[in-house]
Amino acid sequence: MAAADQGVPRLTIAIPTVNRADLLGRAIESALAQTSTAVEILVSDNGSTDNTAAVITSFAGRGLRTFRHPSTMSAAEHGQFLIAQARGEFFLGLSDDDYLEPEFAAEVLALFDHHPELSFVYTRCAVHYEDCQVPAMIGPLVEPGIEFLAQHYAGKREVSWCACVTRVRDLRAVGPQPKERIMGDMFFWTKLAARGPVGCIPRTLSHYILLRQRNDNISHGTPPAIWARESQQTAGEVLELSRQAGAHAEDLQRLKTDSRQYVARSAANQFVWTRIRGASPLQAWSWIAPCIPYLSWSPTAWSRVAAALLLPREVLRRLLLNSASRIAQTRRADAPGNLTLKVTST
Repeated sequence: MAAADQGVPRLTIAIPTVNRADLLGRAIESALAQTSTAVEILVSDNGSTDNTAAVITSFAGRGLRTFRHPSTMSAAEHGQFLIAQARGEFFLGLSDDDYLEPEFAAEVLALFDHHPELSFVYTRCAVHYEDCQVPAMIGPLVEPGIEFLAQHYAGKREVSWCACVTRVRDLRAVGPQPKERIMGDMFFWTKLAARGPVGCIPRTLSHYILLRQRNDNISHGTPPAIWARESQQTAGEVLELSRQAGAHAEDLQRLKTDSRQYVARSAANQFVWTRIRGASPLQAWSWIAPCIPYLSWSPTAWSRVAAALLLPREVLRRLLLNSASRIAQTRRADAPGNLTLKVTST
């Protein structure tokens, strides 16, 4: 008898939310619409002061497990709370502004059933830049975890947390995200990919809202130097994992070069994101000096920084949207592409 028939969920879809009453309903509806019956849905209100409580109440009687916190804890602490509450074998963290296609759970669970050795599974994700959807770059059905990480730094793999399913026991074994770490997704992917191969479903089954009119993505407000230091720390950990796995010297050198260029581009992207979110040009200028060591790893990074320093916010936004539109067209035609000013964040 299947676990679902016994009332035991296989997949926990956990939706943390705070002050996004206008978006939360879509995320919940997409979780409730799953064709698989082996799913439980957790919704946790992290101290909202808007109409979030009423939105959650409107779903009463539809099988949700809900939580309400009187004050707002950090995103990392909230994530650990949800992992502790999960009853399923597998876990998906779905941000309150993201959403799923109905077949997401069924296809992910089927891939785990065919390949129980997988450390995690991700699906192709549509990355939303306002009205523009950019298909994420993905890998094969199954690939070694270390290779997945190397291809990520080479710009050939893009995975969002809302498209990534992990085992609950593995998340608990990895332990909480360190307080000084901002990018929880990269922290967990790095740890999990070292445990085994990674699976990928090529269909677009999840939607990641990277840019919308109210640009309140948490990572978009992180100062570039802090972002770059953490990116470099994670890249160093991946390099060490690859060395321990017996990677050849030329592969290690390629990974080192790719990861440095990734860190430089990522730091430059943060100048753009923070300016679009509302940072002043003066603030952006103050971030230059601590970022110079990272930006020097990629000559193209400086053009992005210059744009962030010199152009008005709305001009930057239009340039980003135009670039996203061009790359979306390219990727839909199955041609190679790399999204200008793109930064993976959660």
